[in-house]
Amino acid sequence: MTEDTMTVLVTDQGFGPEDWLRGYAPLAAMSNAPEGSGVDLANPALSARDKARLFHLMPECGLIRIRLRDFGDLAAFDLARDLRDGGFQGRLRAHGAVLARAYTLLRRAGFDEVELDPHQARRQPEEHWRNEAGWHPLRRA
Repeated sequence: MTEDTMTVLVTDQGFGPEDWLRGYAPLAAMSNAPEGSGVDLANPALSARDKARLFHLMPECGLIRIRLRDFGDLAAFDLARDLRDGGFQGRLRAHGAVLARAYTLLRRAGFDEVELDPHQARRQPEEHWRNEAGWHPLRRA
């Protein structure tokens, strides 16, 4: 892979390379969730049926990837909070229309990391991705 095709992950430690090697599938394609599998949600505004299905599969999911459709996509923040409140302990990843200035808000909602394509990472360099001073993530039980 070239530098122009490599995914960049943003965590509290800064930029890093993609480290999720198990892949992910759309929720509609999952009939069951093999332990440690990943789910890709292209739209965080889930129907009641899809949300119930996700919560059923959740205990076996290692990563849930939620696409923010636009910079003000509150449905993604709400879904992240619902997943954490529902007991999801795996990795929760945001991608899509994500701004560096929203990083602390993403973390507060329950996201662990942000996935950037190389163009996003160049436009929003690592030094822009910092939490607000004095903020620390809540410990999960």
